[in-house]
Amino acid sequence: MHLQDSLEYLSETTQQAILQEHARRFGLDTQEPLFDRLADPAFAQHVWEHSSEWERSVIRQFVQFAPRGFFTRRDWEKVSIKEQRLMSVGLTRLRRLGIVITVRKMWSEIGYMMPHEIREHLTGCLLPEPDAAYVTLSKTLPYYIPAGRGIHLDLIGLLIFIRDHEIPVTQKGTVHRRYQQKMAELLTIEDVHLQGLQLPAWETEPPAGRELLIALDLAWKLGLVWERDRLLALDEERIGRWLSQSPSSRFSDMYRIVCEQYLPQEPWWDAMVCVMDQAPADQWCSLEAQLSMLREAGFDVPVEAGKKVAEQWLHLLGGLGWVQLGIDEKEQIYWRWNVMARAEEQEGWYVDPSGEVTIPPLVPLQAIWKLSDFCTIQSDGTLLRAELQDKSVQAYLTAGGDETQIIGLLQAHCIHPLPDAIGELVSHWAKTARQIQIEPVYRVRTAHPGFLAEWKEMADFQPFLKQLLSPTEFLLTAEEHGRWVDLLRHYGYEPHLLDTADEVKKNHYDRQDEQTRVGLIQVSQPWEGYAVENTFPDLGDEVARITALPKVWTQHMQSYHPQSLRDLFKRATELQLDVELQSDGPSTWSGKPSDLCVEMGYWMVTIAGRNGKKRMRLDDIGRVRILVPDFLYEEK
Repeated sequence: MHLQDSLEYLSETTQQAILQEHARRFGLDTQEPLFDRLADPAFAQHVWEHSSEWERSVIRQFVQFAPRGFFTRRDWEKVSIKEQRLMSVGLTRLRRLGIVITVRKMWSEIGYMMPHEIREHLTGCLLPEPDAAYVTLSKTLPYYIPAGRGIHLDLIGLLIFIRDHEIPVTQKGTVHRRYQQKMAELLTIEDVHLQGLQLPAWETEPPAGRELLIALDLAWKLGLVWERDRLLALDEERIGRWLSQSPSSRFSDMYRIVCEQYLPQEPWWDAMVCVMDQAPADQWCSLEAQLSMLREAGFDVPVEAGKKVAEQWLHLLGGLGWVQLGIDEKEQIYWRWNVMARAEEQEGWYVDPSGEVTIPPLVPLQAIWKLSDFCTIQSDGTLLRAELQDKSVQAYLTAGGDETQIIGLLQAHCIHPLPDAIGELVSHWAKTARQIQIEPVYRVRTAHPGFLAEWKEMADFQPFLKQLLSPTEFLLTAEEHGRWVDLLRHYGYEPHLLDTADEVKKNHYDRQDEQTRVGLIQVSQPWEGYAVENTFPDLGDEVARITALPKVWTQHMQSYHPQSLRDLFKRATELQLDVELQSDGPSTWSGKPSDLCVEMGYWMVTIAGRNGKKRMRLDDIGRVRILVPDFLYEEK
């Protein structure tokens, strides 16, 4: 669960309480927005550096052992059973900081969630310096699977195909078989990149259709594609926003979806992605060295992790065009981020006199999309090619386009002067296109001729009355429609709009938003069924019970009357607190007491320390004290 998804369910009062806790513990400003504070890596580092031993233990549990940073309460009680009291206090303190969020199921089952961004930043606090895995290769290493050209370019081809064809969707929610092969040919991600993925959807999807399913699901979750009336449909507005994004922003959105969907859920995988994210673009990294870093930090990394990462993750990223891979003679795998995936789109295209356009990888996507309005786009390896054809140009002009727009776009992104032959071709095709022209208009109908007669005399209305049909009817262009309605309302008229586009649009987005959340591939998350609980926890009775212990028991080592000694060990056992003791000699040692009872006339206790358990008589204990973390007294 991402941070924004967590915080949007917390009230302003709860968020302010969290900020007040930051101020109380760390002296931080309470005016900074909570999201900005929690999303800041420096804050996570500050929390880690100023956390108590028990808070750090809790952080390690969430980072290193919780699937996607989530524990049910039952699971949490299992992992914290040995130090339940102090671990519970540590958990509560982190909840008060907003580091851990409380979630609840409808039937009152509670869970605890560390949001993705916070977990990522705290993972970085545990890991060694990332440059330990950086290598310099004297030559480019080969790899047995080719990389894709870039999923953003694959999606452009897919979106253009969907726009230009009516593609039916089956009852199972898949593309009709007769279109699958044609659409798959537009992609450079292939089945070989996906063979390591372990998805429930693979049980019903044949290998030949998996690459198309992955690409369509990504387009769906980005909100670019949806299903309407059993046909694939495009959202032109969202496509426009997606095309206008910077390459790095576009990559981040797609990368987030891919991680949520396809990254396995064992905690060491999240740490692996964290290590990868720290690598600079174009920096070769040793996969084995990065896995060693995870093991050094305490993550439970399996022996065959290298093979798993390559097959289940790196091959997928390679197919998406995001990483480049290499393997040496010792079968050691190396990888690096593909700089092209996030590089600024500053290249231009080449136009030859015949009307063929060669499109390099870094031409702006927005320009390619506009070019497809009057050109056919085809894939050619890592490049795209477009071709000016009479039918495409004439269709564009008939729909209201202009030949100057065609020439202007071609020239704006051409790295050389546009050949004169291109202008001649477009002008020739334009003459034919203008013979028949179709354009959308609005018809305005009045109740009686008096309205039009009055409006003809008013200067503000006259520019709109150029296409009269009758004494009670006239036409407006689409561009005039909005201004006309505003003008009527300005003069006190309230027009009856038969066009219910606003309502249709609302229903459209409601249905589409639901489809976008679901997508074509569903992967269940550990927290599914839980909702964020709007709560700011009290430290509760745990701290009060511990800090209520007599200070003489906790502040200094000393000897006690037998009855007082038994009471001390009884309370330490109940509260699951360690004791520090001295039996014979000057050395001291510590451990957790248990099993306080009489055996053969002697009071006995078991002390579980770092070196194992020891059963001993209370009579043999010289001095003792209960160990209580100092931070608990700060909470009083």
